[in-house]
Amino acid sequence: MAGSKVSVVKYRENDESIRKSLEYSGAWEVIEQIRPSDRVLLKPNLVMWDNVYPFPKYGVLTTSVVVEEMVKILAEAGCSNIIIGEAAVENSDMGAGTNQAFEGLGYSNLQKKYGVNLVDLNESDPVNMETGNYNLKAARETVETDYLINIPVLKTHNATRVSLGFKNMKGCLHHNSKKFCHHREASLEQFISCLGEKLYPDITLIDGIFTLERGPVVNGTAHRSDLLIASRDMFSADIIGSYLLGFSPEEIGHLKDYAQRKSLSMDLDEIEIIGESLEENRMKLKWDWGWKQDNSGPTAFERVGITGINYPKYDNTICSGCSFLNNFVLVLLMGAYDGTPFPQVEFLMGKNMLSRGGYQKSFLLGNCMIRANRDNSLINESVPVKGCPPKEKEVIRALNENGIPASIDTYRYYRQSLYQRYQEQEEFKEDFFWVE
Repeated sequence: MAGSKVSVVKYRENDESIRKSLEYSGAWEVIEQIRPSDRVLLKPNLVMWDNVYPFPKYGVLTTSVVVEEMVKILAEAGCSNIIIGEAAVENSDMGAGTNQAFEGLGYSNLQKKYGVNLVDLNESDPVNMETGNYNLKAARETVETDYLINIPVLKTHNATRVSLGFKNMKGCLHHNSKKFCHHREASLEQFISCLGEKLYPDITLIDGIFTLERGPVVNGTAHRSDLLIASRDMFSADIIGSYLLGFSPEEIGHLKDYAQRKSLSMDLDEIEIIGESLEENRMKLKWDWGWKQDNSGPTAFERVGITGINYPKYDNTICSGCSFLNNFVLVLLMGAYDGTPFPQVEFLMGKNMLSRGGYQKSFLLGNCMIRANRDNSLINESVPVKGCPPKEKEVIRALNENGIPASIDTYRYYRQSLYQRYQEQEEFKEDFFWVE
């Protein structure tokens, strides 16, 4: 890491902010090395898509303006083999998937203007990749590319505190391997750290036009920050990104693990920072959601007086699909509460949770929970909701059949409220997420 450079540049519309960030950080030298025939893979962060509910994209997705400018720079440098690859969470209930995200962000116009090849990494051929004691499968395009350009978002994450360069590389994995990283024994942070070592990008450009508090998806709170962080060294870029979000780099488990294995310093003074002042642009963003002291549900339950329910906090074994479902279920339960205590029920999710008994009914959300509690004699009556993750309609059916009046309208109103919070703020523009 010694001698690595990181640029911190303010984004301004209609100027050359992205070009400046690459030049200041030394990443422009990589652009100059690329030959016309070289394969160049751009990996943005398109963690999710939604064609059903109102979808505020701010701080959730890499902006289309940053992706397009990066493509334009490569095309002007003579690169003729540009690939954009991503593996968004697939959810038919939300019309969600990578190709839907590509279309919704206007990436088809990048194909027309620059001949870009769009690849859904979920459908790619998997290639074996050893990481520590485990074998993961990565999308072939990410392993066989000549140059890898990483374009994550400057956002927090409710499991790993930050989702920056290292975390964005998890999207290069085959979907079964992504789920495997949420392991019952090895930590998610360990997998991310090892993955970053195997798939180390040539350029990392962190898109901080919008940042996200309590990310990584739509239920977080977005801020307009207008920051671009660039480096040839992903580790250094993530150190600076973490600091700007308000964390000490040592707090980030995957960065600390990587530093220890590589004998690297995490001291900011070891990095040559060019551009804006870190202190003047540093934020203090929350990354996690509050839970009741007895771990029986989120603090929101406490605020509105919900009782008769046990909803233990998610852990790192919960993968992305069930993580989205977790928010969905909580919103449904809040909407179903009419002031009457719930009928002594519990909700379990992830891979590790085991019922301790004492409840009339135990809702086992997802195939992993059903397997984990299959022989649990402490359960009075189990309500298995099958799926990986379960479908929305199956969750609603299970709730209603077991005395909890859940309605999809509750979730629809909730998503509308998330979307409307940005509608009257001029700095939040949908234009940032569309390629003309």
